[in-house]
Amino acid sequence: MFRMPFRKNDGPEFDFKRSLKSPTPGRLPEFTQLDRFVNRPIASLVVRAAMRTSLRPNHLTVAAFVLGLAGAFFFLGGDHRSFIIAGVLIYAGTILDGADGMLARSKDQCTRRGAYLDLYLDRITDFAVLGAMVTGYYYQSGRRGFYILSLLGLAAYMLQLLLYYLEREYWMRQSGSGASGGFRGLIYLGILAFSLLNRLDVLIPILLCIPALNIPYRFIRFWLINRPGEPPAQALENHKETTP
Repeated sequence: MFRMPFRKNDGPEFDFKRSLKSPTPGRLPEFTQLDRFVNRPIASLVVRAAMRTSLRPNHLTVAAFVLGLAGAFFFLGGDHRSFIIAGVLIYAGTILDGADGMLARSKDQCTRRGAYLDLYLDRITDFAVLGAMVTGYYYQSGRRGFYILSLLGLAAYMLQLLLYYLEREYWMRQSGSGASGGFRGLIYLGILAFSLLNRLDVLIPILLCIPALNIPYRFIRFWLINRPGEPPAQALENHKETTP
């Protein structure tokens, strides 16, 4: 019989504030904080339970990935019942995806490998979930033109993520504000809500607007406003030493 690997409660006490990343930048709208005020408190319940076991953050990362792929699979059912199951599974994966970093910070188990594993699996999950969602809606509605537009939007969404990481690489940023993860949590909360309402026809156009606005914004901010110059030679050398 399988038993959860409980350990003695002799580790650090759970500190919700300490488990979070830095807050989203103040210039962003308040609604973007929903991940912090809705998803993270739920994720903290998982973290509190996990801290009493030998579970490691990477275990939660992989579990989140599996739930995300399972949710993507159910989207392909193409009916409201399948959408509900998909939305619930994906949201549960989102909670675990938030809990892994919170657990790492709470247990002082933050590693570069774990951070990259999280990013790596998150991007695969994003592609699978969004691709399956627009495909499932096509199976339900039969709107071929809308489906083609949605696939182009998916490509644009992945492009904006690529540009985000290129900017971080250029500025040699090893950590961020947590804004990207907050937006992702907000999007997946929206996927749950609109799946329950059976209104993916409303959600998909909203998601299409994100890269349509974000890509020009990033281009203008990075190349025209910030006008990036060459980083100091020492900073480049230090970055080479820390880059895998």
